[in-house]
Amino acid sequence: MIDPGTLFFLCWVIVIIGVVLVTARRRVKALKAAAQDAGLTAIRADLFGRVISSWRGYVVTWGMAGGGRDGPERAVVEIAVSTWVRITVRRRIKFDLDVSLFGPPVVQTAFDGDFVVRSDDAMLAERVLGDAKIMGQPRPDILERWDRLEIVRRRVRATRVNGPMTRDQTLRAAWKLASTVVEQLELPPA
Repeated sequence: MIDPGTLFFLCWVIVIIGVVLVTARRRVKALKAAAQDAGLTAIRADLFGRVISSWRGYVVTWGMAGGGRDGPERAVVEIAVSTWVRITVRRRIKFDLDVSLFGPPVVQTAFDGDFVVRSDDAMLAERVLGDAKIMGQPRPDILERWDRLEIVRRRVRATRVNGPMTRDQTLRAAWKLASTVVEQLELPPA
């Protein structure tokens, strides 16, 4: 015979797992709808709650990260490209020491007063920060500590905090930034 305390615990675990699955399903459904509205094709979801699709021959991954202990909820859009250059652009915050053991070194450019730029290629950093279409995007889009634009490990990744905006608006802002970088730099698909 099953102890009533054990039975209660098992029922509670089943309820929690059900709530998590329903929430994840709703999130994936919203991600799929946002990707479809952005004009992406071949949209599918994976086991981890990300949406994978294609755009002009590029593989595009949309997802939501964070929330709770992991910091604020963030929209993450990744576009697979064929490049080995690393660059990270994020907002400069007050008393920013920017000490990191891994990654590319900090690059000083004429355009980076508001941003911390880390890159292997100083010319690419100048090009990204000097391009009016690309930098027209980050000014309003890279506002929070967690917001960033990265080209790492053969991916262009735009991360945007889901603060005062809705998830859909946050995903659109991250998508617009990542797709503009790919178009302006003319990076080939992976």
